Amino acid sequence: MISEKILKCRECGRDFLFTPEEQAFYAAKGYGRPRRCKDCRRAARLSKTGRVYSGVCAACGKEARVGFRPSRETLVYCGDCWAQIAAERRSFKSARPRQGRK
Repeated sequence: MISEKILKCRECGRDFLFTPEEQAFYAAKGYGRPRRCKDCRRAARLSKTGRVYSGVCAACGKEARVGFRPSRETLVYCGDCWAQIAAERRSFKSARPRQGRK
């Protein structure tokens, strides 16, 4: 059984949690341990695009910083809400019974 680990971010120096789910994902992809917390990883990813746009999170109303220009039809989410939505999708997907091929 994989247990939670506390790691230190090399960018901001804060401690962050490396969950068993994240550990399994990293192992499946062949990655090592993350060196940055989620916020610093997100900031690094956004800075690679060269532009960061601001919008309003469709779930909580806080500022959402994204790497694309949001239009009125596009829903954007802040990092916290997006993480929650992604976790719910993963749990729903894993809870669904698989149907065999015919």
